[in-house]
Amino acid sequence: MKKFIIAIAGILSLSLVSCADFLDENNKSNAPADTYYASDAGYESLVNSCYATLRTVFGGNCEIFEAGTDLFQIGKSNLSSTNNGLANYKNLSTADGVVQSFYTNAFSAIKRCNDAIHYSTGHSPARLAEVRFLRAFYYFQLVQQFGGVALVTDFLDKPISDYPRNTSKEVYSFIISEMEAALPNLAAAGSTPDGRVNKRVANHYLALVYLTRGYDSAAGGTSADFTQAITYATAAINNQALTLPFQGTPSSQGVFWPGNEKNAEIIFAVQYSAASLASTTSGSAQGSYFGAYLGGADASVLDGCPSINTVLQPTAHLYMLLASDPTDTRFSSTFMQTVYGKTATQCSYYSYFKATPQTKNVTHYYPRPGSTPADVAAWVAADPTNRTNAIVHYSGTNATAWPSVLDYGFPNIMKFSDPSSTFGQGTSTRDIFLARLAETYLIRAEAEIKADGEGVSTRAMNDINVVRARANATPITVTNATIAYILDERARELVGEYHRWYDLKRTGTLTSLAPTYNPDIASVANMTGNDGQYRILRPIPQSAIALNGVTITQNPGY
Repeated sequence: MKKFIIAIAGILSLSLVSCADFLDENNKSNAPADTYYASDAGYESLVNSCYATLRTVFGGNCEIFEAGTDLFQIGKSNLSSTNNGLANYKNLSTADGVVQSFYTNAFSAIKRCNDAIHYSTGHSPARLAEVRFLRAFYYFQLVQQFGGVALVTDFLDKPISDYPRNTSKEVYSFIISEMEAALPNLAAAGSTPDGRVNKRVANHYLALVYLTRGYDSAAGGTSADFTQAITYATAAINNQALTLPFQGTPSSQGVFWPGNEKNAEIIFAVQYSAASLASTTSGSAQGSYFGAYLGGADASVLDGCPSINTVLQPTAHLYMLLASDPTDTRFSSTFMQTVYGKTATQCSYYSYFKATPQTKNVTHYYPRPGSTPADVAAWVAADPTNRTNAIVHYSGTNATAWPSVLDYGFPNIMKFSDPSSTFGQGTSTRDIFLARLAETYLIRAEAEIKADGEGVSTRAMNDINVVRARANATPITVTNATIAYILDERARELVGEYHRWYDLKRTGTLTSLAPTYNPDIASVANMTGNDGQYRILRPIPQSAIALNGVTITQNPGY
């Protein structure tokens, strides 16, 4: 029997997230589990609860995916925190609460999937395939964050505390074998409700798993992995073009327009709805981490932004990447450059998303980096009635960022804004996009570069240009088809979407890019532990080690 580290005795009595629609698990009959899950309705409820765990793992703290990278530094809301370990590495400890929560939640989700696999006899092969994929998907998150972790594939109905770690090679082999075994029994894309795992989801993630393993020979990666990644990414793309605007307008809603989450380019998402929230603060917190204005409708301040949360502040490097091409629309589609309102402190932030704003009076304006007073004067002259009194926040003419210590000191990342949210963190009902088509193109391009060589891959150039064309960005030439350029393009396209730490770790650039562009880290020495080794992996929570009945080796750097 394969065993896993169980700091997690509590996961065996996991309290399920309350969800609606296909995410509900509700044993109204109070029948024994064997009886209830033998019925189609009971088993469907159990499978739905496996999907509900996506909210637990991805719906809360975003720092484990984005902090400590070249794109995000500590924001005003976290300046006084005594533990910014994920942001600066130096303070990252084996007792870090965010790391421990992620570790525990992922294993809890795996336990729930094991339950569904155990009770799958006599039920739909497609549902079993979905659950096997989800279990492998969670192991993919764990192996990237922690390296080798324990594999558990058994149904457990009591705490067991003697599970040794498997190697990363064993974990990757398990992930791939499970996803590939699930693939034939999964439904075709478009034939199941949004949010369910289908063949396209599996193809996308198999491409990403093979790409990630291909970099790591210790995990069993070889050059053949990049060829496999290309094959699976091609199947996921299936000749579909990027036809939607990136952000859009009320009349031409794009990929990130609020309320348009179930669009043709979304491959896999954590789903939310107002009816499914257990409380008003159990929604998605994604939008509240990147300089977000918390709160929706508030008559006293028009549409309202009564509080500002700046846990993660964009670095100057991110601004410059997005502003590097003046024709690239992703700068203005990512950052809210204009804030409407009555006065400088009475904003109407969400008016931007309305076909008929309550006011068009601009209270704050954030010009593109490098803009001059003459540029701003021309902007004001285009609409002097609404722009004359705007407070202008210059970012500087080089890599100088907007200051983090001021309210409205830098522009909000608006990709995740939710005009329907109420005041507070975790009140959004917008879906969290985990995989979308533009990323699949970039996964394939990265694999093509690894397979063909840097600066020579015409097919990688073509895939990158598909993504850039949608943004009206200048096409690249084949000499730009490099891993460094892929990382820049992923930053422009995917900022804030839970990829950046994985991207830097995968490509071996975490210890070079993060200290170079993140002022919280400043030196690679801050990423070095007392043992002289880099903190490339997260620490195994000390609570997990203490509760385990076998000796567990801690990750390097801790």
